[in-house]
Amino acid sequence: MNDLFQSTDLSSESNQLILVIEDKGAEITPQLVKSLTDDMIQVIAKYIEIDRSKVKVNLATEQSLKKIVIYIPILNIRRGK
Repeated sequence: MNDLFQSTDLSSESNQLILVIEDKGAEITPQLVKSLTDDMIQVIAKYIEIDRSKVKVNLATEQSLKKIVIYIPILNIRRGK
């Protein structure tokens, strides 16, 4: 497995969306994280029923990498469209 992802990233929380930003100068503000999270949840919710009240977001920085990890609890995957 790539060194970018630690086993703690993937072990207990399997319904995760991980966005990795490889830019030393990138400024990741709370507003940006909130906007990205809201937009991603809105798109995912079009196809998968999720529990929005239990969504968790973490921001981690490792060297020049920044990771936004969004845990999205899935309630039901809609069949067909």
